[in-house]
Amino acid sequence: MKVSEAIQQVKMEKPNGYSDTHCTVFLNEIEAIIQEFLGVPRKDWVEYRWEDSQQQDLIVPEPYSQIYISYLKAKIDYAQEEYESYGNNQAIYEDDMKNFKAWAIREGKIQKELPRAIKNWW
Repeated sequence: MKVSEAIQQVKMEKPNGYSDTHCTVFLNEIEAIIQEFLGVPRKDWVEYRWEDSQQQDLIVPEPYSQIYISYLKAKIDYAQEEYESYGNNQAIYEDDMKNFKAWAIREGKIQKELPRAIKNWW
């Protein structure tokens, strides 16, 4: 899914007054969460600008890219103080995130090095 596709899909499913630039800020938030989970070094994080990133592919592949739609819908609901709808969309986002995390672990997409042993400092 591309940046512009995610934003346009949300605008069709949930009409709102947020600009494409503002929705791109929301996409950067979810991408930061995803990149942190995947263990991507901070210096290598992808960040989008609407002006020059419209055709850039988002990190999460199909069929898990629905995570972007559910996150954007939840952010818009929260910002507009539509808390019932926010609760529904937040639950959908959390389920999408759970499915993505399970896939990333199963497919070995995590980049960070896990500790080989845990030391007891007490």
